[in-house]
Amino acid sequence: MSRNGFHLTSTVIPNMKNSQQGIALIQILLLTGILSVLALYITQTANSQITQALWAEEKAQAQVALHSAEASLLFELFTRSNTNSQYLESQDTDTIAERWNFFAVPFNIQNNVVAKIQDQSGLIQLHYPDVSLLKKLVATIESSQNNVNVIIDHLLDWQDIDNDQRLNGGEIDAYAAEGAIRNGAVPSIYDIKHIKSISPAVRQLIVSNTTIYQSGALSIVNATPDILHLIAGDSAAKQIIALRNNHQMSNEKFKGISGINEDEDSYYYTSNYLMIDLTSKLGQATARKKMYIHLQPYAEGNAQPINIFKSW
Repeated sequence: MSRNGFHLTSTVIPNMKNSQQGIALIQILLLTGILSVLALYITQTANSQITQALWAEEKAQAQVALHSAEASLLFELFTRSNTNSQYLESQDTDTIAERWNFFAVPFNIQNNVVAKIQDQSGLIQLHYPDVSLLKKLVATIESSQNNVNVIIDHLLDWQDIDNDQRLNGGEIDAYAAEGAIRNGAVPSIYDIKHIKSISPAVRQLIVSNTTIYQSGALSIVNATPDILHLIAGDSAAKQIIALRNNHQMSNEKFKGISGINEDEDSYYYTSNYLMIDLTSKLGQATARKKMYIHLQPYAEGNAQPINIFKSW
């Protein structure tokens, strides 16, 4: 009995100790795993919060830079002649006026802020368009002259206040299914999406080359590339665009290349109707502001020096 008892004691007790040690080891491993996962989660959360904080800071700094650039640009526009930089006599390249242009080629205002300015008189007035020029523009995409006439007549019928349908147009009956026709000046160039017979390609072409914020004749020196090709010809337009983009254009050069003289329908200066597009980038953050304005630097009485038509 004593031998058997001694034998049981020497075999069973060590096995119980080994079992307890194994359970403890598993518990330690599980606890270690849980703590590791928790530490990883906390680390990832902290990194995410740091990234978001940095992004928020960059966004705020980009916004501040944008507002600062806007103020500087407007100050320059109010205090300097709004002439393309190549016409200025000053050689001070630190001024915005030495870098700007009014035909929508991007230029730097200050660190991380880029601007585009488009003289609205360099576009076709959509309310009362030069029909001949607008037809030529549409014809660069639409090969059928009949389709061109349909598009233009529909555009004109959409805006006029009468119900007399043009030869290729469409008045209220043509839009019965849609419920109404504009019968008035479009409030936005994007309003043309409702007009029949205008394809997406033609719509984009018209949007890029027309405006409702313009008064008077065409500023040919600030015309878009598409319009330049129409009024000056392909060869002259290519030369003009290259010189403009390199700040080497002047009125004399423009006239010599294009052969176009100023008249009641076109002129060689920049109007006060402008589109300004500002973009500020800092790290991963981007801030942007676009606005259509009318500047009146010499406004008196109740008149405002700046009239903001649209801003977002």
